[in-house]
Amino acid sequence: MLKAEIQAKTRFSATVPLALNKLGEATVGPIGSESKVSKSKIYDILDKLIEKGLVGYITKNGKKHFVANDPHMILEYIDKKETELHKTKDEVNKILPELMLQRVTASKKRIAELYEGFQGIKAIREELMQTFKEGETLLVIGAPRVANVKWEGWFLDFHKRRIQRKVKMNIIYNANAREYGKIRKKMKLTEVRYFSNKLVSPNWIDVFPDAVLFVMVLKNPIAFVVRDTELANSFKSYFDIMWKNSKE
Repeated sequence: MLKAEIQAKTRFSATVPLALNKLGEATVGPIGSESKVSKSKIYDILDKLIEKGLVGYITKNGKKHFVANDPHMILEYIDKKETELHKTKDEVNKILPELMLQRVTASKKRIAELYEGFQGIKAIREELMQTFKEGETLLVIGAPRVANVKWEGWFLDFHKRRIQRKVKMNIIYNANAREYGKIRKKMKLTEVRYFSNKLVSPNWIDVFPDAVLFVMVLKNPIAFVVRDTELANSFKSYFDIMWKNSKE
C-alpha cells in the first residue's frame, strides 16, 4: 500500500509539469485537462511542485499562470522519490521481524476473521501454511472443480512450496474434479480421494494445526478462518471419518 501511494503521488507530480511543459503557460483548468488530474488534487500538487522548484508562476489580472521549469528537474525529483522509497523499504525490512511477532501475538487474541476476494483468500492461506512443521499434514475437505478452474496456477505454485517445506496433504475432491485430482496424485507427499457424485459443492475446508479455513467460491469469493486448536482437532476427527468413506 505504501509503495502504491508513493508511486501514485510521484506519477501525478510528474504528469502535471509534463503537461505544463507542453502547454508552455497555463491556468489551472487547461493543466487539469492536459494532465488528467482532477481539480480537487491539482491545486495541492501545484503548490508542492512550486515548493520543490519544478513549477513557477506569474500573476496576470489577479490570476495565477503556471509554467514548468527545466524538464531535467522532473527526473531528479523522481530519482529522489525512488531513493526515499528504497530507504523506506530498508527501514520496514529492519522492523519486519518485530511486526510479524506483533501480528502473531494479536492473532492469538482473535478467534474468527473474514477475508474477501482472491487476494484475501490467497493471503490468509499462505499465512496459515507457515504454521506447519515438517512432516505435518494439510487436510482439505471438498476441493471443488470451480476453484481449480479459477486458480489452478496459484494452487500448483502453492503445492510446489508445500512439498519443498515437506508438508504432506490429504485432499478429498468433489467427484467432478477428478482431472485435477489426477494431477495431485502425481505429487510427492500427497494423497487424493473423492466424494460420491451426490456431494458437489463450490466450497471447501482446510484444516491447519491450530485453525480451520472455510472458503466459499462465490462470484465475490470469501473465506473465514477460526483460530482454535480444539476446533482444528475436531475437524481432524471429522476428516478421518470422511476419508474412510470417500473413494480412491
